[in-house]
Amino acid sequence: MDLNETSIKEILEEVLEQSEKTQKTIEHLERRLADKDNELKTLIEDNKALIASFEHKYETIEVKAPQPDLSAVNLAILKGFVGINQTIEKGPKPIVRQIRFTLFPEQVRTPEYYHVMMRWLVWILLGSLFMVLTYLLIDKRI
Repeated sequence: MDLNETSIKEILEEVLEQSEKTQKTIEHLERRLADKDNELKTLIEDNKALIASFEHKYETIEVKAPQPDLSAVNLAILKGFVGINQTIEKGPKPIVRQIRFTLFPEQVRTPEYYHVMMRWLVWILLGSLFMVLTYLLIDKRI
């Protein structure tokens, strides 16, 4: 039984050593975890401070645009008013009524139109002459 007791004792010692190592490792890991938590807390606080400073800068931003140069616009408006005033001062133009008889309309100025009109005029004159001569001949015979 000695052997058994010795082996149990050795096993218990090994388990105890293993337990102590595990306990040390756990403590070491807990310390590292606490350190990481502290780092995270400081980083979060730094981020909050940066966000707050950005919000403060964003709230206090003032955009100052330069005054626009409206002289060109004012000049154009002034010229327009001057033109309107001159038109008003001139008054309305008098209405001129003209009665004209034109053989050739003013809108149509093509040579083909002149040829057609002259041909019609020649035929009308020849027809009129023929009718007058026919009337004179008939009048003499009766």
